[in-house]
Amino acid sequence: MKTHFSIAEIKTTITYLEPLFDVVRLVDPIETAILTIKNGKIHREKYSCYKVWNKTNRCETCSSMCALTAQCPKTKHEFLANNIFYVVSQPIFIILTESEIIKAVLEIVSRNSDHLLETPGQQQNFFALLNETQRKLYEDELTGVYNRRYLNEFLFLQNKNSTIPEKLTIIFLDLQDFKSINDTYGHLTGDRLLKHIAQTLVTNVRNQDSVIRFGGDEFIITLTNCTEDNIQYKIDKLKEKLYAICYDTKNNLHIRANFGYSHSNKFILSKTMLHTMIKKADSMMYHEKQLAKHR
Repeated sequence: MKTHFSIAEIKTTITYLEPLFDVVRLVDPIETAILTIKNGKIHREKYSCYKVWNKTNRCETCSSMCALTAQCPKTKHEFLANNIFYVVSQPIFIILTESEIIKAVLEIVSRNSDHLLETPGQQQNFFALLNETQRKLYEDELTGVYNRRYLNEFLFLQNKNSTIPEKLTIIFLDLQDFKSINDTYGHLTGDRLLKHIAQTLVTNVRNQDSVIRFGGDEFIITLTNCTEDNIQYKIDKLKEKLYAICYDTKNNLHIRANFGYSHSNKFILSKTMLHTMIKKADSMMYHEKQLAKHR
């Protein structure tokens, strides 16, 4: 499949597709901008791409952002005025000069046929089913926080952010001696504690931040547009909130966790950089864990 286009080629392609589909457009999902071609040049319009769906902020699951990061086509359904639209997002490269190439996404939108859903009740049920399916794709089944798919597809960058933030903090935390809690009190108690811990983390971060269950008793918290000066303060507050959870009143036992973090003022949208930051935060957390064991 062709992925590299000159300005003339992509303009011809859009012109050819427009009579066939409801919407054909170029978008920059990083800045949620519409790209237009005028006089042989690319222009960024002030109109945000999500406004076509009557939304006031970036789509929670932006298929174009996912396509751009994965560099492969992505699809989704969108809803507008009781109509269902099928969206295909194809990442492309537009060649401006030999040394200047811009990344963009070609969005093709088609309205689903009316006969598929004959009554308003069928439409609402279908909307609800699609929304529920979409939510479950990115939700940890036990705790209700986000899962690793949400992390790997960079959706944490889109959370309540109209444009992709450059400042990113990864906080990695591991619960102390949680295996012994499961062994002593049973896995049902351990599961209840994990739910309580996850919700405690969620209620003590900002709406634009994300709590992700990384696996077992490990969690990642992503902070966007946060200065490094505030990170340790946030970690200390989270430790305090977790310690407030007492799981054995008789023996006065509380939840403790080890934390590590990494921070970047210029985060680049790449899996390599994301994994590097996670590894650094994990290493810092492990160092704190070893110190705690010695103490």
